[in-house]
Amino acid sequence: MHAFILINANPLEFAKKENAKVLNFALQKIEDGRDLKKLVKFSYSEKTAILIENIDNATPETLNAFLKNLEEPNKNLIYILTATNLNNVLPTIISRCEIVRTIKTNGQKLITNNKTSKDFLEIKDRDEAIKYIENAIFFDKSQNNYKNMENYLYTLKNLKANGNVSLQMTNLLVTMGSHG
Repeated sequence: MHAFILINANPLEFAKKENAKVLNFALQKIEDGRDLKKLVKFSYSEKTAILIENIDNATPETLNAFLKNLEEPNKNLIYILTATNLNNVLPTIISRCEIVRTIKTNGQKLITNNKTSKDFLEIKDRDEAIKYIENAIFFDKSQNNYKNMENYLYTLKNLKANGNVSLQMTNLLVTMGSHG
């Protein structure tokens, strides 16, 4: 993945985990979107993160100008976007990004990733699938969201009983889609 939207997460810590140096970029007007297009034409020898804070405050026109950058990723370039309200971000932007949420519980930070359907279905490792579902349970509980809890627990039980990982993740995705 080359683009991330961070919710309640520290973008500099995230960039450090990605081993990327950071270029701050303000994206508020349509001209900013055009200027960004010029900036990303350069080739980068090191992994570089373009940090755009408060993407949810950008106008729809600005976001549309930015969209082209997400559709044509450059080598060694990632986008780290921050937002407080995903409802203000175009669905076309969201669909091209991995959503990373950080929640604080008992003084500890937990990072949960909202994987896209494609990423979700690419989980093949049993331990990774179990960890993902356990984090999803923890995250949903912290948000008082219990609508998928039964699906999570059923999938977790099947994974721990050596159920086929791909089948379990696919079934979870389908049942979540039919209930959500």
